Amino acid sequence: MIIDLNLLIKSKIQYLLGMLMIFFSFIPWVHFGLNSRDSQPWPVLFASLFIIFSPQINFKREYLLLAFVPFSAFVVWLNYSNQILDFIALRAILSYLSFTLCLAGFLIYFNNYKFPWKLLIFINFLYLFFAFAQIFFPDITSGFVQVRGIGESGRGVTSLTPEPTFFGIFLYLISFIFLAKSNFKPSRNLSFLLILNLLSIVFLSRSSTVLVFLIVSIIFVCLPRLGFRQIIFSTFYLFIIFLLGFLILKDSRAFLLSSQLYEFGLLELVYLDESINDRVANVIYPIHGAYINNFLPGGFHSFSMMHADLNVFYNGFFHFGSGSTSIMSFIGVFIYELGFIGIVILGFIFFKIQDGTFLRFMDTFLIFIILNSSVPPSFPLVPFIIAIYIFKVNIKTIDTKVRL
Repeated sequence: MIIDLNLLIKSKIQYLLGMLMIFFSFIPWVHFGLNSRDSQPWPVLFASLFIIFSPQINFKREYLLLAFVPFSAFVVWLNYSNQILDFIALRAILSYLSFTLCLAGFLIYFNNYKFPWKLLIFINFLYLFFAFAQIFFPDITSGFVQVRGIGESGRGVTSLTPEPTFFGIFLYLISFIFLAKSNFKPSRNLSFLLILNLLSIVFLSRSSTVLVFLIVSIIFVCLPRLGFRQIIFSTFYLFIIFLLGFLILKDSRAFLLSSQLYEFGLLELVYLDESINDRVANVIYPIHGAYINNFLPGGFHSFSMMHADLNVFYNGFFHFGSGSTSIMSFIGVFIYELGFIGIVILGFIFFKIQDGTFLRFMDTFLIFIILNSSVPPSFPLVPFIIAIYIFKVNIKTIDTKVRL
C-alpha cells in the first residue's frame, strides 16, 4: 500500500489548524502581550486558515447563510452608515465576519473530525487553574489578558477573561456545550467537571448575572427533563449550594443584590444598581430602537443618538451605561444594526437548529435568552454551540434518509 506523503502532510496540517482554531476560539481574550484589546484576532485568523486548507467542502444551505451575514453587514455599511470606515464600522463588520468564519470553520471541523473532548476539557481546567491561582496571585494574568474589575469589593476572579462576569459566562457556555454534545446525559467524570464549573461560578466568579442564568436554566433545561423526585432533590442541592455561597461570601455582590432586592424591590434595584441598569438598557434599547426605525437597519453609527432619545423617552430611568456608544447584546446588535435582515438571520438560525422536539426548542430558546446579555457576535463559543446543533440536525436527517 503506497501512502501519498504530500496528502498525509496536508491532512496533518489541516487537523493542526482545526485544533488551533478551536483552542484560540476558547481563549479569545488572551493577547500574549502583543496588544491591549479585550478581544483578539486569533479565532478569526485560524478559522480562515483552517477553511482555506480544509478538504473539499460539500455545499450546504447553511454556508449560503454564512456568506449572507457579512454581506448584509457590508450592505448596511454602504446604505445606512454613510460609508464611514472608522473604528466603529470596521469593528462591526469584522465582528459579523468573525461570527461567519468561526461558524463555518466549526461546521467543517465537525464534518471531518471527532469532537475535541480532550482539548475542551483541558481548556476548561486551564480556566479553573488560573481562577484558583488568582486567589493568591491576583495579577497572574495581567501580562497576557486585559483585566478589569478584579479586586473590587464583592467581585470574583477573572481567570483568562477581562471581567468576573465574562469568566462566569465562559464557564456557563462551555458547560452548556458539554451538555449539548452529550445529549444532556453526561458521564460521571463529565458530571464532576460540570459541578466544578457550577461551584466556580458561585464561589470564584461570583457573577450575579450568571447566577440568574443558572436559575433560568432550571426552568428551561432541568424541569422538562427531570421527574418529580429528581426535581425535588436537584432543587434541594442547588439551594444548599446557593445558601453556602451566601453564607461564605457575605461580602459578595450577589449577596448584596439579593438584600437590596428584598429591601427595595426589582424596579428600584434596576434603577439604583449601575451594572443592572446598564444591562437591562442593553436589552431594551436596541429592540425599542429597531421598532422606532420600523425595523430598517440602524447601521453602525446611529445608536448613540438613539440612546440619547430613548433616555428622554424613559425619563432618565436608565441613567448608567456603556450602551451610549455600543450595544452590549448579541441579539440587540443583530436586530438594531441589521434591522429586519438581522431578524431574518436570527430566525433562520433558530429554526435551523431545531429537530422537531420540545426539548431542543427549550434548550435553544434558553440560549437565545442568554444572548440578550453582554455577549458580542464575535464571541466564538456562540457559533460553536450553533454548529453543534446544526451538525446534530444534519446527522439526524442523514440517518432518517438512510432508514427510509
